[in-house]
This record gives sequence, C-alpha cells and structure tokens, in this order.
Amino acid sequence: MSNPIPHNWEVPAVFRDRFGTRAGRQRVMNAEGHLLIILHDVPDPGEPDVRTARLFWRKPDGTWKSTGSGGSNIGALRSHVETFDAATDALEVKVEKATRARDWFDVLQISSPLVRTARNMSKALQEARELAKGDKELIAVRDAAQEVERTAELIHAHARDGLDFTVARNAEESAKNTAHVIESGHRLNLITAMFLPITALGSLLGMNLVHGFETWQKPYAFWAVAVAAFFVGLLVRGALPKPPAP
Repeated sequence: MSNPIPHNWEVPAVFRDRFGTRAGRQRVMNAEGHLLIILHDVPDPGEPDVRTARLFWRKPDGTWKSTGSGGSNIGALRSHVETFDAATDALEVKVEKATRARDWFDVLQISSPLVRTARNMSKALQEARELAKGDKELIAVRDAAQEVERTAELIHAHARDGLDFTVARNAEESAKNTAHVIESGHRLNLITAMFLPITALGSLLGMNLVHGFETWQKPYAFWAVAVAAFFVGLLVRGALPKPPAP
C-alpha cells in the first residue's frame, strides 16, 4: 500500500501510521519536534471536487522539505500560498468584467471551492504557527494565507451579491415588459370589441352598399381612403402605452 509521504523522508513513524493511501484533509501533524503540513493545491475549475495534496515537512532544526521541490527552506510553502494569491487576482479580473447572471455564476463556481480550500489552508498554517512559535518566516506565510482567505471570501460575497442584483434587476425589467404587454393588449381588445359587431354584421349579411366612391375619381378615391385608414392606424398605435425604458 503506497503512502503519500515520500519514502526517503525520515519523518517520525507516527506520521506514516496516520496516513492511508490518500493525504486527506488539510491539517498539521506534530511529533518529536517535526511538523508535517498537508495542504491542497488551488482547485481546478474543471474538476472542483478533486483535491491534489502537497506535503511540507519542517524538521526540528528549522529546515524544510516539500513534495515537488528540492529546496530546504520555506520558499516552497511560500510559493504554494502565492499560487492562491494569483488565483484570487485572476478571479478579481472576472468580477470586474461580470455583467450578466451567467458571468456571476461562473465566478461563484470558481470561488466556492477556492474559499473552502483557502480557509482550511489558513487554519492549518495557523496551527503550524502555534506549534513553531519562534519561526518568523512561518508567521509571514500564515499572514499571507489569511490575507488570501479574506480576499477569496470578499470576492465570493461580491459575486453572490452581483448575482442576486442581476436576477432582481432582470425580474423587475421582465415585470415592466409584462405590464406593458398587458396594457397594450387591453387597449387593442377594446378597439376590437368596438368594431367587432359591425364587422361581423357586414361579413354575415355580405353588405355592399352604394356609397358613391365606386366610380368617383377612381382610382384616387381608393388610395385616399387607404391612406386615411393607414393614418388612423398610426393614431391607434400612438395611443398605445410606450414600452418601459431599459
């Protein structure tokens, strides 16, 4: 059975005993002056439920080892926190460009797992800082992690408020448009009801009364009546309520 701790790390045996085949949640282990910090990488937006662990081992003499790095100082841990800082910067750019509900929802999809991971990372580094009180560099890294946590939470809250506002604004505009359609339909129904009886009677009786226009000034009389009817239509259209301003 494989163990997440590299085989060449001479860590206390209790560390290996507390691991299964996976690293598990973000946390700190402490034994015999050794610290083992288990953190997660920045969540992948394409696979937000997948967590890739990274281990940082602090020896009693203050030197460090980390998975994926050959350094012996705290630089790898600092770089790990900086990746979260870069992720929040990229997310802030998305927030600045967000205008539609879909844009805000995309930000929330990315920020939700990022907030959870940053919060747990901050807690783990705070615990490590309490166990290694004299390590000033670890304090600085802890402070940076807390700043990342606050930034991620602010972005997430901003995106949630932006989504709520956009949905509310769209609902208000939809209500205005619906009211306009109802009012216009009501007025058109009144006009239809006014002329329905004479139209029905004329169709039913096939009335074709002699009115004098049949031969008078033809075809100019026909076009004059057509233009007058078109003008009346414009008047009716102008009487309808105006659509709400966007």
